[in-house]
Amino acid sequence: MRLIASLPWYDLPPARTGLNAFWRVLRSELEPISALPLPDALERTMPLMEQWFHAGLLLSQCCGPDLFTPAARYLVPVARPVFMNLDCAPGDYYSHIVTIHRSLPARPRLVVNSPSSRSGCAALYEWLRRQQIEPGAVTISGAHATSLERLRNGDADVAAIDAHSWPLLNTPGLRIIGRSAPAPSPPFVMHQGAPFSRAQLQHALHTAIAGAGEAIGISGLVSSGREDYTAVHAEPAKRQTGCAELA
Repeated sequence: MRLIASLPWYDLPPARTGLNAFWRVLRSELEPISALPLPDALERTMPLMEQWFHAGLLLSQCCGPDLFTPAARYLVPVARPVFMNLDCAPGDYYSHIVTIHRSLPARPRLVVNSPSSRSGCAALYEWLRRQQIEPGAVTISGAHATSLERLRNGDADVAAIDAHSWPLLNTPGLRIIGRSAPAPSPPFVMHQGAPFSRAQLQHALHTAIAGAGEAIGISGLVSSGREDYTAVHAEPAKRQTGCAELA
């Protein structure tokens, strides 16, 4: 069985050198406990959902609501990262609410990265509801970077962007006008068929963060399971936010 590993959630060009270094340290920690050869490099070509079904998936990431979708049925949450650059409780994150306008138009057009995304979909609808703003038409971009391009091109009026990814993106010309409520950060996950235990991977992640976490903006871990994400469970959250209509 071929083993694979990925760190897709923040795998943007400015972060790749740090992510590669992080994987090298993590790989050296996992190598003594794996009966199979570990990949030299992070997987960056296989579609994400295909990775989630792959029994040799050692490590990946997903959004909290993804854990409750059929595509993630074989994933085991391991822990969630503590981001160094965010002003919130350890193990949480939030989204910036972003536009090109000085103030939002009536019934602003939304762009979301994915219907199952906390940072790009549910967070945006929740913020609009708190501001008592009625949303207009909505499109799905597939990625935060693409959402920002849709704003810049005038195809949408507002988006929610994961605040940890913000410094890694092309943001000139865009304005942050708000901040979402915090939520548990996207978990590190493994396939239930991986050749070591959740506890072993958690220990290796702790060691890798101590040695190479600063380069990717992570200072620690908070142990997490599916139960930690029930508040952002895709189905009940979607019924309240409007994301269900996009699925």
